[in-house]
Amino acid sequence: MDLFMIDSDTDEYTESSDSEELEERETVFGGHAQNILTSLDESILKIDDFLSFERGFSHGDIVSHISDPSGQLGRVVDIDMVVDLESQSGKVLRDVNSKRLVRVRSFMAGDYVIMGSWIGRVNQVIDLVKVVFNDGTKCEILVKDPDMLVPVMPGWYEEMIQFYYPGQRVRMKTASTGSKTAKWLCGDWGSKNSNEGTVCSAEAGLVQVYWISSLSRVWGSCKTDPTPASLQEPKNLTLLSCFQYANWQLGDWCTLFDMASAGAPKSSVKMVKNYGQGSSGIFTISKTRTTIDVLWQNGLVSVGMDPRTVAPISNLGDHDFWPEQFVLEKAIASEEACTPKFQRVGVVKKVDALERTVKVKWGRNQGGFVGDVKEETVSAYELVEHPDFSFCVGEVVVRLVPSLDKVEEAKSGFDSFLCFGNFVGHKEGGVEVKWANGVLSKVDPFEICGLERLLDIVSPQPVSEVITNATDSTRFTDEQEDQGSPDDPKILDESSYDCVESLRKATARLFPKAAFDFFSDLFGRPHVLNHSGMAKEETNNLVVGSTERQLDANETTKPEPKKLQKEAAKPNETADSPVIYAKPREFKRFDVIDECTDHYFTNQTGSSLVKKGWLKKIQQEWTILENNLPESIYVRACEERMDLLRACIIGAAGTPYHDGLFFFDIFFPADYPHEPPLVHYHSGGLRLNPNLYESGKVCLSLLNTWTGSGTEVWDPKSSTVLQVLLSLQALVLNEKPYFNEAGYDKQVGRADGEKNSVTYNENAFLLSCKSMMYLIQKPPKHFQDFVREHFTCHAPRLIATCKAYLDGAQVGSLCKNEELFGACHKSCSTGFKLMLAKLLPKLVSTFTEMGIDCNPSNPSAPVSG
Repeated sequence: MDLFMIDSDTDEYTESSDSEELEERETVFGGHAQNILTSLDESILKIDDFLSFERGFSHGDIVSHISDPSGQLGRVVDIDMVVDLESQSGKVLRDVNSKRLVRVRSFMAGDYVIMGSWIGRVNQVIDLVKVVFNDGTKCEILVKDPDMLVPVMPGWYEEMIQFYYPGQRVRMKTASTGSKTAKWLCGDWGSKNSNEGTVCSAEAGLVQVYWISSLSRVWGSCKTDPTPASLQEPKNLTLLSCFQYANWQLGDWCTLFDMASAGAPKSSVKMVKNYGQGSSGIFTISKTRTTIDVLWQNGLVSVGMDPRTVAPISNLGDHDFWPEQFVLEKAIASEEACTPKFQRVGVVKKVDALERTVKVKWGRNQGGFVGDVKEETVSAYELVEHPDFSFCVGEVVVRLVPSLDKVEEAKSGFDSFLCFGNFVGHKEGGVEVKWANGVLSKVDPFEICGLERLLDIVSPQPVSEVITNATDSTRFTDEQEDQGSPDDPKILDESSYDCVESLRKATARLFPKAAFDFFSDLFGRPHVLNHSGMAKEETNNLVVGSTERQLDANETTKPEPKKLQKEAAKPNETADSPVIYAKPREFKRFDVIDECTDHYFTNQTGSSLVKKGWLKKIQQEWTILENNLPESIYVRACEERMDLLRACIIGAAGTPYHDGLFFFDIFFPADYPHEPPLVHYHSGGLRLNPNLYESGKVCLSLLNTWTGSGTEVWDPKSSTVLQVLLSLQALVLNEKPYFNEAGYDKQVGRADGEKNSVTYNENAFLLSCKSMMYLIQKPPKHFQDFVREHFTCHAPRLIATCKAYLDGAQVGSLCKNEELFGACHKSCSTGFKLMLAKLLPKLVSTFTEMGIDCNPSNPSAPVSG
């Protein structure tokens, strides 16, 4: 009993002690936990505040609503920014208007500057720094070399700063003290006890300028002003800039101008003084808050928008226009597709981005709107931006004189500050320019010209530079760039003349019988012996034109014209070979022709040494093409030029290229197959695919004219011309060619990407129709009958398809016999219908003039591809 009571007392004591200890612990640690949580909340708020930075926009940026990325687009026309500034001591100055900020240096590399009648670009700024050393001596240094004056114990803060600033601790090198760039204001080096000091002031001392051009040169004056010296004092230069207040970013360094003299609130002036940061101090931008004004395509302006409600658009379509933009009306069709014609000039007033229609005010000329001025709603596909009146926001522009006879008169009374400026925007049928003196004025677009464009006209680049730039912009390799044109004298270089000339002699009329027999054996029997008794596999090279097989025109024997053709076609001769058209005549998918004088690569040359492997490989290519070509690809080889081919691809159903014909000229180089063939597209001057350029260049990884890896690039062991043709048909002329453009594949499935893809398809079909009209009138040689028969069979269905598009069907949604690909609920745009309605009668007229019946009742052939 006693034992039990003792145990009970013990248990009761223990429980009571634990409870009291727990309460005591909760009291002690609860306060710590509360403090920790409070600090954590504050830290999270600071982190959230730091991470809630805004997306930066600049004037002229293209944006869309986040809630409607596929809707209309807008252009940023103004920006209002306030910032928080942090001093070196860590104190913060909040809600400062960015228009009160000043750059730490008045000039920076890349700035445009004006001096008299000259405009130039800053290459380098040399700082002029005043340093007070520890012993009281004072020195002014022109810092041409940063090693002359280095920061003392630089930390991460110092390493981020690329300039000198007041209060900075620096060390002056001994070797610099005797330099002519150092000037002692108080004392001298001999009286110094220390080479360390503090920067008391820093500014631009000298500015190195690359002088671009003068007004005399731009205006074509006989008297030219002398070029100024490269090194100039800042006081002689005028900075050319605009929208500087809107270009500040997090982490930028800045100063504040004398706000008291500028009429700033006394509270702001007092706050700056309390921080010890006068007009000579520097700040770091710690936070930005902006609102933007956006001009939408429909003409409305949204003021004070939160930038987080819009998203930037990086890839702008070719048929997106803006209010007050200058445009040209394209001709619906011209006799020469390669020479497009333009008609009226107008100014855009309103755009319907969804329906692709544009309201245009016509009649703009150098005197303004004259004559019968009217507004008309047209298709976006029949407009193009005026090339002479297009400017980028902020672009440097130069005022032009009215006529050459007024050059001297203009020079005598000109103000250079009103001759150089920055383009601000379009306004009421004109353009706004901010001139070098800060004046904002409206001028006619023909009164100014972009500086870069003007320099291209005044001093055109050397040919080598033009070629280099063209190669970079179109992403082509040197091999493709060197193709040249048939009329280009460069391709007649003597060092590369022998190969084609030898091949011509070796395969046609100037050919000794013995040599012809050798080539025939090489073509038909791969394991026969050569004339010296050696097996063909043991002979590495065939030296055309050597003393052993010297070609002699007097001993030539003309071969039978169809001999090579018959031998090439023999492996695939069958009675029921498939053809596309059953009547009125048949066309072989592969055939050999006598000559090809209109071939793009007729004058293409190569090495004088032709490997025997080359001839064997060409034979294999011919055999592969003859046996494996699909019904929608046709190829013609040349009997006289075994290194040339011409191919025709029929556009596949379900693509914007359906029923169209696309011709390619192909050249086998001397080192084939170790290097890919060269391919030229017959564009007619039309750009209807991202991979097919107006110049005829073909961008394809398999041709090594674009980047790729693995099976995407040319493999000498396995790649063939057939593979190239199939890639052109399936990968280039596909159902969504918009995404062929480099980097655009990331937009697949996104609303803005799909919207641009539909627009691209509509325009591609319109261009394909124009290409058809051009091909009917001027078909490539040896394909004249084929082109005529193709459109004879396909014209009725093509016209019926166009009418279906006019009724609302989306481009590429129709397949055989005008049936829809599944349930298609999408419709083409009104702008596309307007353009097609104008183009269709011309297409029908072209068919009719060539004797082609467009009556839908006319039986059509099966759809190819």
